[in-house]
Amino acid sequence: MLRSKPYIVNCTKIRIMKKLILSIAFVVTSALSLVAQLTEGHIAYKIDVSTTNPEMEMAIGMMQGSTLDIVFKEKNTRSEMKMGSMITMTTITDEKSGDLLMLMGGMMGNNAIKSTTAEMQKNQPEKPTYEVVLSDETKTIEGYVCKKATLVDEEGGETVFWYTEEIEVSKKGQSYLNEDVPGFPMQFEINNNGMKMNMTVTSFDKKLDKTYNDSFKMTIPEGYKEMTLEDLQKMGM
Repeated sequence: MLRSKPYIVNCTKIRIMKKLILSIAFVVTSALSLVAQLTEGHIAYKIDVSTTNPEMEMAIGMMQGSTLDIVFKEKNTRSEMKMGSMITMTTITDEKSGDLLMLMGGMMGNNAIKSTTAEMQKNQPEKPTYEVVLSDETKTIEGYVCKKATLVDEEGGETVFWYTEEIEVSKKGQSYLNEDVPGFPMQFEINNNGMKMNMTVTSFDKKLDKTYNDSFKMTIPEGYKEMTLEDLQKMGM
């Protein structure tokens, strides 16, 4: 009977070690799940627009009720901007192939452009010069801790992005997603020429079900007229 004590002690130590190992494994697994980047989803923004410039009041009025939706999966991204009652602009990009489809519907009819991100970038005007200021200031949006990035252009116009590094979205060819911001924007604050625009996330689906199957198709829908980049530039867009 005297020999049973070391055995009991050893069993107790083994149980404690097992619990400790399981606890550590749980903590590590939880930590890894928290830092893993989200690679698919549907994020919807509301857009509030205001102005201190009387000459812009009519245009601002037409932009009320504007929204932005961004759907993404791996290296595919679809953005859809509804600018009030004026126009809806949809851009679908595939970073792997470089393909791009732009759809515009509204007062000027329904038009479509099939191109590539490289061709679109080549035909864009010269990129504006601005200073990027990154801050450690944070705020929580939809459960994500976001950092602040401020872009200041040569005329003093400011764009503030509140971004998270926990969401991975391909930005190639997407005009609403600035590649100089080191993450995905959950909120935009734009101040330029007397106009103020706030874009804030209102809903977030972190999984894409079958209703999103056609979101990244590069096929021009019926009722849309195909045009070239040169045609678009002649329209002043």
